[in-house]
Amino acid sequence: MSKKTILCTVLALCMVLVGTGYAYWTDTLNVTTKATTGDLEVKFVDLGAYAQYDNEKVGGNNWSIIDGIKRENTNGFISANYFQRNTNTYNDVFGSPDKRLDYYAEASNYNSVDFDAGIDGGVLTENYGGLPYGEGVIAGDTINITVNDLYPGYAQAFRSDIINIGSIAARLSQVEFKVSKIKGSEIDITKQTKDLIGVALLVEDENPETYGEVVKLAAQFDPEDKFTLGGVEFVRLSALENMAELEENLILVPSDNSEHRMDMFIGVAVDPDAEGVYTTGTAANMTKNDDGKTQNKGVQLDIKFGWDQFNAGVEADASNILENQNGLNQ
Repeated sequence: MSKKTILCTVLALCMVLVGTGYAYWTDTLNVTTKATTGDLEVKFVDLGAYAQYDNEKVGGNNWSIIDGIKRENTNGFISANYFQRNTNTYNDVFGSPDKRLDYYAEASNYNSVDFDAGIDGGVLTENYGGLPYGEGVIAGDTINITVNDLYPGYAQAFRSDIINIGSIAARLSQVEFKVSKIKGSEIDITKQTKDLIGVALLVEDENPETYGEVVKLAAQFDPEDKFTLGGVEFVRLSALENMAELEENLILVPSDNSEHRMDMFIGVAVDPDAEGVYTTGTAANMTKNDDGKTQNKGVQLDIKFGWDQFNAGVEADASNILENQNGLNQ
């Protein structure tokens, strides 16, 4: 081989190496993170007169209404099963069929009380876990209860379930009470009215040992702030409006994961006041109070249940190596 030939070969190889020297090998690594946010949504569902389910009754005579009317089987009250309904239906507040007209007719010679109750907010849009509440069942954020033409010694009780249809557990952390004039009404409100009318409230967790205790309203007040009717202590509205909100700690897990729910029982009553503290009392023991201060009056009670995420206020007492990215350990 001649020298000329060798030189040409070397030059050609050098040109190839020069051309590839302007490129680099590359590679990539990718991290894909997908995240969605859930929701916190607690609803009232299955409103009804008290004890439409037998397991909600306590021992002895259970009342749904105390009206003082003497009857053949009950003395002064309507029994809890008066508004009984088919347990496969929900939100039949006053029974199946509606028993209010029967009560009005029975009591017509004694009183003119009328009442109504309902849930505002819409209906469930799907079935939720193992609960019996399915698509189309009435559910909402507000319960409206109206009882007209009350009188001393009258009481009435209602019940409702509270369910969590969100994706995370909720904590009942506050209960607030607001006493005011009835919205849109010309009826006056007086201090004596707020002293005379009372409310009872029990929120009972179906699994109190696991998720929390119960809200027992009357247990948090002094005797002078309460009166008793039908074995139940009712807190005067005047005491409620002057109190700070209750601080509670009840956990309600999502219904889609469990049949866990809360039962709410609420009652409204008027103090019998036989001693005449707020009324003129009885004919045998009449005081000089003015009944005009409590007759033909009205009052509105708004109860607000404040729910937080179950982990609100919980700080993790821990760390990990990511703390080094904070710039604290350089």
